[in-house]
Order: sequence, then structure tokens, then C-alpha cells
Amino acid sequence: MSELKKSAKKADFYVSPSGNDAWSVTTGRTTPGSGDGPFATLRRARDAVREFKAGGSAEEIVVELLEGTYELSESFELSAEDSGTEGAPVTYRAREDAVVRLTGGRTVSGFAPVTDRAVLDRLAPEARDNVVQADLPKQGITDLSGITAPKWGHGAPGIELFFKGRRMTLARWPNSGFATIAGIDVEGNTPLRNRVTLSGRMRGSVEGRFVYEGNRPERWVDEKEVWLHGHWFWDWADQRQKVRSIDTKKKIITLEEPHHYAGYRAGQWYYACNILVELDQPGEWYLDRDVGVLYFWPPEPIEEGDVSVSIIPTLVSMKEASHVTLQGMILENARGTAVTMAGGEGNLVCGCTVRNTGSWGVTVDGGTKHGVVGCDICELGEGGI
Repeated sequence: MSELKKSAKKADFYVSPSGNDAWSVTTGRTTPGSGDGPFATLRRARDAVREFKAGGSAEEIVVELLEGTYELSESFELSAEDSGTEGAPVTYRAREDAVVRLTGGRTVSGFAPVTDRAVLDRLAPEARDNVVQADLPKQGITDLSGITAPKWGHGAPGIELFFKGRRMTLARWPNSGFATIAGIDVEGNTPLRNRVTLSGRMRGSVEGRFVYEGNRPERWVDEKEVWLHGHWFWDWADQRQKVRSIDTKKKIITLEEPHHYAGYRAGQWYYACNILVELDQPGEWYLDRDVGVLYFWPPEPIEEGDVSVSIIPTLVSMKEASHVTLQGMILENARGTAVTMAGGEGNLVCGCTVRNTGSWGVTVDGGTKHGVVGCDICELGEGGI
């Protein structure tokens, strides 16, 4: 723990949500009428560090962030010119005992009861008096991109919703657990025969068509964009897939390409999501991307917690930067990965909380002697480090 203890060194620059990028930041306090006080943005502090280094200083540089939430409208990018040295790193740290949040999300407000009869008729009866709605474009939130399905991996979740710092659930069925594929004996499917596994031979198909159980998918026929998240052939190889069509007579679901690289087989697991008619329990939400209206059943009264949606893909991006430290902050609500490092040497993320990302907490692509130390990392879409 001694290595993570904040340095007693006085900060060179300060940043505050109530600061001003035109101020001089000789102290962390604002002096009325003096033009002296903290900057408002990390980007301005980074530029000040560049100017300071250009003057020939070879000392350690500390940028101290005062308590508050910093909503980033774009990734905070650090390059080679933002580097420190092994003996004099550049540190971006939270003030001791302060709660400092760097968030890639935007706060959502203006929630109201649902009054559109067409929408109410599609909602489950138990949801109609509990679901509230907000117009995102009216609040300047216009990037409403949703789930994507790459050839490999899970697929990016796109915009996500958070309430009181916790990820909420995109309206889904079943509400917990999974449905199962009833069969893959569908006209047009190419069988995968003699796939040898440790448990014997298994049979599947490479086409994204399968027979479903029960009648639940009949409710989804008029939905705008249904997605299935499944473990399609192997339990360890999940992927999100968009539904192309539902044949309710033959009980066949057909998925959009690209299909899963391993194929599909009977008995495997999936759940359906992004479905308004399945918004039927607290904590679920749905976004009508055509008009930008967010529907949400809050697990607690909406006025008792902050609501936000993820916007930017990455909070902090280091490309060929060296000897830069991020310390003591909460890094949250990115659509992709919170912190990315590519190249460089000796960068450190320490004593931070990294949470609520659509992909990874921290990724390192090349470089040497980078570290992630003493961090709490949780609620991620793909993995930690």
C-alpha cells in the first residue's frame, strides 16, 4: 500500500468541475475577481503541462483533480509529447479523500410518465404505471448507436444505461437464465457432422437458422430490432446476433450475417433483448432509436438517483506516451474500454476504480513496464486487463 499512498508534493496544476480553462491555477482555490483558480478540463491541464515542459523543466509534474464528476465529451488523449521520465513522471491524481469520477456518459433528466397509447399497449400491464420516458435528442444526446455483431467476439453493446452507478438491463426475455435451441433441422441448413469433442461427436449447422421452443417469439414479430445473445455451439463462445425474421408457423428464427464462426446446435443457450414488449421488470430499459425516446422502469424512484447513458468509446487513450500515472479516480461508463495504452514505457494506473464499460477495463498493446496496480475493476463487458 505504501507505493499507492498519494505523494505529499504540491500539485503544479489543478482541475475542478467548477473551474475555468482561462484561469491561472496557481492554487486549487478560486479567488473571486482574480482570474486565479483551477482549470475546468483535463485537456486544458494537459496543454498546460506541455507548455510547462517546453520551458525546460525536468521535475515531476502533478495535475490534481478536485472532487466532482467530469463528463468527458471525447477521449482524453496522451501522446509522446505528454510523457514524463522515469525519475519525473507526469501524474494525474484525485485529491486525497476526494471522490473524482471520469465518466464517458451523459446525465439524463426530464423523465415523465408514458402517455402514448400505442406504446402503453405494447408494454406489459404491470409496467405501464412504472415505466418513464425521456427524449434524448432534446438533451443533446444524438449518438444512439446500438449493438453491433462483429465476426469474432461478443459484439459491442453500444449505448448503455446506468442508474446510481449501476448498469441497467436492456429489456430481455427470459428475465434471468436462458432459452434453449429446440433444433437445427431446418430446410437449407448445412449440417456440421462428426465434430469431435472430448464428450463424443456433436452435430450442428453453420447457418443462423434454428427451431425455437414455446410461443414467446410471436410477441417480437413487430419489434424494430431484436437481438439474441447466445452460446451458440460452445458454452465458452458467446456472441450477439441480430434477428432477421421469425416464422411463427414453423417456429424458426433466422439470424442476420455474419453467423457465429463455430455454428449452432440444439440444446444451446440464448436470451433475447432490445425488445420493448419485454420491458416488464424494474431495472429494464429500451431505446426507440427512430425517435430517440428512452423508456426505463427505475428500480427506485427516479428522483432518488442519477441516470446516465454511455457516450464515448474510451476515457483515456495513451499512444506512445511514457511515465504517465493515473491515480485514485473512478473511471466509468465508456462504451468500449476505459483506458488504452499503445507503445511507450512505464505508464501506471493505480488506486483507481474501473467499472461499467462495454468492453475492457484496461488494455495494453505493446510498450514495456506498464502497470495496473491496486485497482478495483468490475462490471465490464468483456474483461478486466
